[in-house]
Amino acid sequence: MHLVQCECNWLQALEGDIDTSHFGFLHTGSVQPDDVPPDSLMRWTVVNRAPEYHMNDTSYGTMYCAYRPAEPGQTYWRFANFLFPFWTQTPQGPFDRVNTRAWVPMDDTHTMFVSLSWRGSPTSMRPLKNGQMVPGSRLGFDYLPNTTDWYGRWRLTQNPSNDWMIDRVAQRTESYTGIPSIHGQDQGVTESMGPITDHAFENLGPSDIMIARTRRRLLRAARAFAKDGTVPPGVDEPGIYTAVRSGDFVTDAKIAWRDAYEMQMRAAVRPLAQAAE
Repeated sequence: MHLVQCECNWLQALEGDIDTSHFGFLHTGSVQPDDVPPDSLMRWTVVNRAPEYHMNDTSYGTMYCAYRPAEPGQTYWRFANFLFPFWTQTPQGPFDRVNTRAWVPMDDTHTMFVSLSWRGSPTSMRPLKNGQMVPGSRLGFDYLPNTTDWYGRWRLTQNPSNDWMIDRVAQRTESYTGIPSIHGQDQGVTESMGPITDHAFENLGPSDIMIARTRRRLLRAARAFAKDGTVPPGVDEPGIYTAVRSGDFVTDAKIAWRDAYEMQMRAAVRPLAQAAE
């Protein structure tokens, strides 16, 4: 488990987690297709950085899949979820590796990020052909010393006061951002939008469909609760979260997107009787 405090509104931080197309730019923008081993799924992201999308409202929130052509006759899928009230699952690896992330509002302009994953799970980002990791893709967290004030814990050394430790030389020569960690890159983007971003300046495109639909889902739930006390998803039925997964994989291109998801779920989720053995 990892905790990190973010200096911005919880929703703009969460929305970065349900925007899969940013991976091909923010995190791997410096990587070229020839840099990637042929058996690495990252190859399809850097070959085509602008995927197509499917998405659905679900009983627990919203789901999307981004898809791209892979080898002839195959499709590369990236499935991920938003789960009420502030949980996300990102498309990192096979479906049998559970990863869940929370973006918990501390107040209007501060958020506590909580990342949960199975101990010992291998990293989803594999080395390049040269044996090195993607430049800037360090996965660790470096923290400032704790203090006793309200915002004094779980603060990263990479923060707005030092421009998230951006290295302009590295940005020019080897790294798309120059920011030396995956989470630091994410946090640099979301915090640099300001404590509460002004959405009046947005021009949403097709790659923002998951963000737009998730906002609508949240607004409808809030209005229903205010109107007649309708309880949001998950409050009375927490069991709906137990069979929700995310991940990335390749299938035959003829398989429909929901069928592709169900196939992965059947392979990854053991029946309760089997799990109890």
